[in-house]
Amino acid sequence: MHLNKRWLDRRVYEYFAVHIAPWLHWGDPILIYQMGKVGSSSIRNSLFRCPDPRTRLVLMSHEYFPIRNRDPELIAIEPEYRDMLAREIAHEKRVYQQFSLRKRLGRRFREKFYVEMIYRNYIRPKRRVKVITLVREPVANNVSMFFQLLRRYIGPDVEPSECATDKLIGIFIEKYMHARPLTWLDAEVRTHFGIDVYQHPFPIEQGYTTITRENVSLLLLRCELDDRTKARAIADFIGLDEFEIVRSNTRSEKPEAEKYEEFKRMIRVPPALLDLMYDSKFARHFYSKAERDHFRKRWSGGDNAAST
Repeated sequence: MHLNKRWLDRRVYEYFAVHIAPWLHWGDPILIYQMGKVGSSSIRNSLFRCPDPRTRLVLMSHEYFPIRNRDPELIAIEPEYRDMLAREIAHEKRVYQQFSLRKRLGRRFREKFYVEMIYRNYIRPKRRVKVITLVREPVANNVSMFFQLLRRYIGPDVEPSECATDKLIGIFIEKYMHARPLTWLDAEVRTHFGIDVYQHPFPIEQGYTTITRENVSLLLLRCELDDRTKARAIADFIGLDEFEIVRSNTRSEKPEAEKYEEFKRMIRVPPALLDLMYDSKFARHFYSKAERDHFRKRWSGGDNAAST
């Protein structure tokens, strides 16, 4: 039996995949598990449309349990990031409490009956799973995520086009939770799958690798790879004869695209923040020194023509 995903509403499909499929003994789910703003929606949607039976279970999440409810002392990260993680948790709690009752209930419903159920029905029972995780250079990741969450910082009723770009840059530098890309792999992948990716060499020139531990096969991909390389790596990982990534959820299609491009042209990231980002074990593990130097130059204003 193969569920024809193309003809189903996604919410119906997700409910079936986490509540019913496990008890029908459907196996080998593909879990796209990533920190956000790394191009994962295009991969998920492309797999969702794929008719191959090996893609019948495709699930995606950023975290299995909301970070706002977690104890930072129980998350295995370096001491220098612990205060930043505690501030992120406090920030997420404040944001959640500011949501309307309807939005809080909707958020909690999805967390409890979808993302937490992925963990409870597939990961905790140690079923065999294939996990796809993408990483992205941390400043570009943070800038993109900042715009995704922009109204949390400027207010729900304010249009981005109404805000001065230099004001948005100030908010980003002073108030945004910058450490998330640096801690996510430990807080999520290491915590839930028992895989410390930093203990495994990463082929920087190739841009992807596979790590296997017990029931988990993990494909680590750099977001910056071209789509053909990503597609080939994913096809090999899953065992597909062919696979194509079709872009979706792109920034250029969104109303704040013009402000986003202006923001990237104008921003000058302070040296201390660049040091935090590019001297981190995350950046050193996935990017060469030449690449990190290039990113520093780009975000310090020395190479504003560079692509992000």
